[in-house]
Amino acid sequence: MKKALTLLDPISLAEIEGATLMSRLDQKYLIRRSWAPQLLEAVKGDYRILEVDGARQTEYRNRFIDTPNKTSLYAHIRGRNIRFKARIRQYGSNLRSFLEIKKKTVHGRTIKARVERDATAGIETELTPNESNFLNRHYKYGDPKLLEVTCHFNRFTLVSNNQAERITIDSDIFFRSGSEEEEGLGDLCILEIKQEQINRNSPFLRALGQFKFEHTPLGRRTSMSKYVVGMLLLNPNLPPRTYRSIMKRVRRMRENLH
Repeated sequence: MKKALTLLDPISLAEIEGATLMSRLDQKYLIRRSWAPQLLEAVKGDYRILEVDGARQTEYRNRFIDTPNKTSLYAHIRGRNIRFKARIRQYGSNLRSFLEIKKKTVHGRTIKARVERDATAGIETELTPNESNFLNRHYKYGDPKLLEVTCHFNRFTLVSNNQAERITIDSDIFFRSGSEEEEGLGDLCILEIKQEQINRNSPFLRALGQFKFEHTPLGRRTSMSKYVVGMLLLNPNLPPRTYRSIMKRVRRMRENLH
């Protein structure tokens, strides 16, 4: 993976901060980690890779937010057309952290609002009154609370040279509840294509097509949320509803990859 990441020209954080795709259309895929070098080789002339302080892959830490009744979780499990997610995210590259709220609209567009936290807050510190007010303005489920559930992963980000498009590939994904329970996705990665408007001719989508004869669930577009997958892995007694097929895929692929 590290060698493959050197194939692309770099782009700095300062160059992309003005175009953060806060309103976008997302497509998600489960892929094998071993696909990454071949995919990067295929698209190296079409994208640049985000580089921060010399690093092209960065650790991310998420801490999730939901109501006591898990309103957000069940809205996703039941496949509600309009739904919200909230989290605190910390970037390992610079230790900056943000309170982030994502809204999925009836048209499938993701709209994100966020506010930066104090430099010393990280994901452990409780929300400030100002942050709670921001959360309540954008997150339409009542009485949200910080959960003990966290997600850790490594990510690299590609930025298109020709269109409003970003590609992220997350690997080494694991979920933790408190300090004891832990579940992960093994060698499975989550690939996300983020576009201002859906473009089926994206160079990355074309490159992904070379794996179309792989095991059916891999490399196929899917609807999934790290928060929901993590909660269902950590709490197998929760009813998966619309996530039933996704969880079967995740569990089967984890077994096949061992």
